Amino acid sequence: MLKIMIVDDEFYFREALKISLPWAELGFEICGEAKNGRDALEKVGALSPHIIIVDINMPIMDGLEFVQNIKERNINSKIIILTGHSEFNYAKQAVQMGVHNYILKPVNEEELTKTLLDIKNVIEKETDIKIEIDSLKRQVKDSMPMLKDKFLNELLQGRIIGRGKELLKKMEYLNINIYSEYYLVVTIELDYEENPDWNQEDKQLWNFAVSNISNEILEEQFVFDICSDIEDRICIIIGRNSMEDYNYFNFHLENSLELVRTAIHNHLSFTITIGVGSEKNELFDISSSYKESIIALKNKIAVGKNKIILYGSVEDSGIKGNLFTGEHRSQLLLNMRIVDEKEVQKLIKQIFMNMRGENIHHEILFVVCIEIVAVCLEFIVEVGLSFKDVLPNGHFNIIEEIQSKKSIDEMESWIKEIFKHTMGIIKKNKSSKASKLIEEVKKYINDNYHNDELSVDEIAKSLFVNYAHLCFVFKRDTGATINEYLTEFRIKKAKELFDIGNTLILDVARRVGYADANYFGKCFKKHYGLAPSKYIDNIS
Repeated sequence: MLKIMIVDDEFYFREALKISLPWAELGFEICGEAKNGRDALEKVGALSPHIIIVDINMPIMDGLEFVQNIKERNINSKIIILTGHSEFNYAKQAVQMGVHNYILKPVNEEELTKTLLDIKNVIEKETDIKIEIDSLKRQVKDSMPMLKDKFLNELLQGRIIGRGKELLKKMEYLNINIYSEYYLVVTIELDYEENPDWNQEDKQLWNFAVSNISNEILEEQFVFDICSDIEDRICIIIGRNSMEDYNYFNFHLENSLELVRTAIHNHLSFTITIGVGSEKNELFDISSSYKESIIALKNKIAVGKNKIILYGSVEDSGIKGNLFTGEHRSQLLLNMRIVDEKEVQKLIKQIFMNMRGENIHHEILFVVCIEIVAVCLEFIVEVGLSFKDVLPNGHFNIIEEIQSKKSIDEMESWIKEIFKHTMGIIKKNKSSKASKLIEEVKKYINDNYHNDELSVDEIAKSLFVNYAHLCFVFKRDTGATINEYLTEFRIKKAKELFDIGNTLILDVARRVGYADANYFGKCFKKHYGLAPSKYIDNIS
């Protein structure tokens, strides 16, 4: 017997539901009930129901919040949502949380019975999956006939020429679905990076397991063909007829794919990512949907693995502004010049944090990473270092190296390592006498930058160093003149004053060593691309 829990704030509805079906004959028993989500959460641990029937609209804690709590607690009960017509959009949202189905109130007993039996079937299959894992290890060879697999691959690659009767007969002979009116491709990729020690036999085994589990979950609701492409990704070509409502079809497809994803995550030792292409009018256009599903999959670099990624959501992700700005570039260069490794790493972390918060296309992510690394390369050239000495492991092909990363986290770590390695070499070079002299110059500037009469000549005299020699050493080792460094330092200090709330431009100019506020404004705009007044407005 499968245990069922009823969660609804209406007492008489719960009582009516308990006598509305022959529960025992269907293989179910009512194990408990609750009047709201919070009450249900307190009971669900002890009751361990297989199925929870929950109303969306309840006091204290509604159905959606209850479902969210259930998922956060890793409770694997199947959920049926009860909803009114006005709450339909919430029911659609619930599929993202793993809800099995939604049923409109007043409840249709036939529809509820069918849904319960569907869930019962799913639970039985999930139980069988656990038992079959050992037997799957003995069934490494692909059960799909090789001829059909090859033909489907040709179809996905767009290499099938002609649409004559003979071709259709061949497809019918191979048991390929040619009768649907619309088609789309779902591509499943195992997240191999989680298991770098897998060999080819392991990969074939787990591909076979995922293919079988996907087939079992999808076969009762959808017409589809399944194969593996040349990259060993699992490709599912799913058909839909016009009599099937488009929104309803997509709702159940996402729901079923979520069941596939969770089944793999719960019962096997790895995760999968699923890319979904858009719908096409006929089977021979399916290569476009396949390419879209691959684009969606590649976007896991930006959005993360173990997800269902729709091409539509990727398509909407255009070029985002302000991901790597001129100010970011200037700040990185300045902090590298003053050898402030902590600020460099902090800024890179902030840039990647901003990118994670955006719906960013994976190709835009590549571009931003290249731009960040380019700043480091610019600095390497500026200070006269060799790429061979700085780039870790001699990786000179930056684009190829970035594209080899499997996630945004890997990209961030690799870029941070390049900057860290560069800064480490710079610090070693600082041990020389010239470097000590430069540090003394920087300290003198730090102590006296507010003096509007501060000059290179004054610095040289104060440090008892020849003027020309000081200028030469500073330029050689930092890549900037003393006046350039002084200007950058003053402007950075001015920005810090603006950032903490000082809005008096004249006062800020005076405090950082500018007697002429107009000249200060020009210098500030040159460094940050904005006049001081505009920068203050943007902060506000």
